[in-house]
Amino acid sequence: MRVVFRADSGIEQGTGHVMRCLTLAEELMTRGHEVHLFTGAVSIDWLRDAIEASGVITHQCIADDVPLAAILNLAPDWLVVDSYRIDAGAISAANRSVPVLAIIDGDDRTIEATLFLDQNLGAETLYQDRESSHRYLAGSHFALVRNAILAARRDEPFKLGQGEPRLVCFMGGSDPSGSIVDVVRSLDEISPSVRLTIVAPVRLHDSIRGVLSYPSRAEILALTTELPLLLADAEVVISAAGTSAWDVCTLGIPAVLIAVAANQQLSLHEAVSRGLALGVDVVAGGDDAVDSVGEFVSSLLRDVSLRVRLSMASRAAFDGRGSHRVVARMEGTCGATSRGT
Repeated sequence: MRVVFRADSGIEQGTGHVMRCLTLAEELMTRGHEVHLFTGAVSIDWLRDAIEASGVITHQCIADDVPLAAILNLAPDWLVVDSYRIDAGAISAANRSVPVLAIIDGDDRTIEATLFLDQNLGAETLYQDRESSHRYLAGSHFALVRNAILAARRDEPFKLGQGEPRLVCFMGGSDPSGSIVDVVRSLDEISPSVRLTIVAPVRLHDSIRGVLSYPSRAEILALTTELPLLLADAEVVISAAGTSAWDVCTLGIPAVLIAVAANQQLSLHEAVSRGLALGVDVVAGGDDAVDSVGEFVSSLLRDVSLRVRLSMASRAAFDGRGSHRVVARMEGTCGATSRGT
């Protein structure tokens, strides 16, 4: 197959769109398929590095647009669109010329597509009553997880190592609202007794240092393609309840997940109700809700039985085979035939 991706990029749009596409592209290329990526100018260094390292053939296009003529010129078997901003009508129009897989998060925006992918927890219940339910690949069964995450899995991720516990705090690839600053403030009280690694955009580093009472106890890093290794080395992770949360669950690291955007609330609720993680909903609870993050982390460090339960449940829900299942469905739909080797 030849597959073309159209993904949003940039601080305003978030980086999860491109990373989801790169994860699916990784599986496609492993299975011998040709992959192209259309996206806007990428101003985030680590994201540009990830795109270059992926091996996909890249094409630049203007924001919020489906460059259909250029895409069709490549004669693709599939077009994968991951965007909140591209007009639903434009995506539906493209589907009349080439099969479209639309990656969505709880809302298909009336898009007409050949297949939909909603990898969020609980998504499997959102579309089951529709006549077209067979076109929705929904829930953690289809979660897109990078090979680097699977390679970094530990046998017993709930065990604390020797010495001070290792915490990693990461609130997404762009964190446009700067939520990580308030999260780190909540962790400040326990920072003397832990090793804290904070992964955040460089523009937020000074603000983070400003809320640390013990800056020598914390390591502040720029966003990096080495994040899977940092997460896998942690004993507790504090993460936004977005795309990266499913990496954490796949690793089985005991975690506190935080909803900082409305489209993360359903997934957070499902993760907490299914016993996969502890959770804080800043959207519903307001800025004061983030104050409980430090208390939740302390609970995880004290209670080994809680860590074991969360770890086992999260790894059972996220087996890391989602990309394989999505590609298999693409290969078997619309009579698509492989052009791969």
